[in-house]
Amino acid sequence: MESWFLIFAYIVGSFPTGYLISRWSSGKNVLEIGWRKNSGSNVYRNVGKWQGVVTGLLDAGKGYLAVFLARYFGFPSEIQILAGASAVLGHNWSCFLKFAGGRGIGTFAGALLALSPKIFGLSVLSFALFTLLLNMSLGTLVFLATVIFLSAYFNRFGIIGTSGLFALLCLPLILIKRLSPIKEIFPIKRKSSLIRNRLLFDYDQWVGCRRELHSLLHLHFHKWKFGLKIWNKLKKS
Repeated sequence: MESWFLIFAYIVGSFPTGYLISRWSSGKNVLEIGWRKNSGSNVYRNVGKWQGVVTGLLDAGKGYLAVFLARYFGFPSEIQILAGASAVLGHNWSCFLKFAGGRGIGTFAGALLALSPKIFGLSVLSFALFTLLLNMSLGTLVFLATVIFLSAYFNRFGIIGTSGLFALLCLPLILIKRLSPIKEIFPIKRKSSLIRNRLLFDYDQWVGCRRELHSLLHLHFHKWKFGLKIWNKLKKS
């Protein structure tokens, strides 16, 4: 019964929300545009904003549903963890898309919300902060690091406390997919810049990363100027 439920959780995670929404709303194949991933961020940037938001929410819903149903049917904590991880696995390597897929962040977040709302809420704050100050790519890495840190802080790495173990199970699934196609990063010594670019900026080429850095510096410069103007007005008043 438990094995069948984990297969079910994988199928739930495999449901290609971003692909279907993109096809229906714009006719675009999300696996052929942007960074060729069935992810909410790819849909948001390369198909449309509302499509990306809906995709992200539905992807999170897949992870939440898998854990919620595992708990509803009375499965133990370890099966709830594996159900969430199976949904992330399905999202990243979907049986409906010839094992293509997304990066798993949204589905991971939804499952985490079901497993530990407290850690989810605190981690989302760090994600939002770093996304606003830097960018979403770096924000997701900070989000993952925060989940693991808080899980250790609240002593939730045991089977009873599930969020830490769940994060550790999903971390390699998310990072491997972020670096994919994996065959392109070998030999590693020659492809270190490609690995850095994909992990940090969601770009393969440095020109794209340079554009991202320029946008960040430009944004922070104007924020600094705006803050300085407010400070000067306060001093005069």
